[in-house]
Amino acid sequence: MHALAPTEAINRDHRFLKVVTDGGEPRPLPGRKARPEVAHAARVRGLDLLTVSIAHEVNQPLAAIVTNGETCLRWLDRAGLDVERVRELTKRMIRDARRASEIVDRVRTMAKRQAPRYTPLLFNEIIEESIVFLRHEFQSRNIAVSLDLDRELPRIVGDRTQLQQVIVNLLVNAAQAMTDPASARGGILVRTVLSEPGTLCCSVEDGGPGIEPAHLPHLFDDFFTTKASGMGMGLPISQSIIESHGGWIGADNCSTLGGARFIFSLPAEAADC
Repeated sequence: MHALAPTEAINRDHRFLKVVTDGGEPRPLPGRKARPEVAHAARVRGLDLLTVSIAHEVNQPLAAIVTNGETCLRWLDRAGLDVERVRELTKRMIRDARRASEIVDRVRTMAKRQAPRYTPLLFNEIIEESIVFLRHEFQSRNIAVSLDLDRELPRIVGDRTQLQQVIVNLLVNAAQAMTDPASARGGILVRTVLSEPGTLCCSVEDGGPGIEPAHLPHLFDDFFTTKASGMGMGLPISQSIIESHGGWIGADNCSTLGGARFIFSLPAEAADC
């Protein structure tokens, strides 16, 4: 595990999320309405870029089903039938089939064009699901992902697919920033904390080279990108999603791992009176 910064420092950063201008003075992020059609197009393109990772994640449980099925047949052919052994192998096949089905359902949900559905959510679960979704991507790049999640966080109200899109986008950006093997060893750190009553905060930090100071004011501008194959829509869409959920998002180079840090806040679900 990486050494973690004191929670107090994160509370101060999260209380007023902002982007730093060229002159070094903070300014609030501009308001932006959610754009479902553009967000959907970005999700589909993101799935296209992650085709290898998705195929790998589906192939793992399918391969396990085949292995367990073949083993089960061999046990059935034996003279002394071990019913408990066959039952255990069958349970494994059912478990792996459900896992493959969940992955396919997750991809289908992200690819489907639908109106946002706001429901009470546990945000840590969305983070953990996103990391599982990208597991092969991290393994192929030899990047370790560490979590520092506040397990006492209240629920939030939001659209699960949209919020997962934000997390996936920030994680993919962090992974792509660490092209140098030396920086990849720094890994990625995802942290959640309740910075103040009613405000959930999340940060995604990486050990990459950081963000050019001149680029900081433009990160959330439409079509701004530093990638040769980038469209410049991932961060603006993430901003529109966060702001449509009543939150804020910003970026700086204050990662405890030495690279970039993206921070956003979301309002917690209102407590019943």
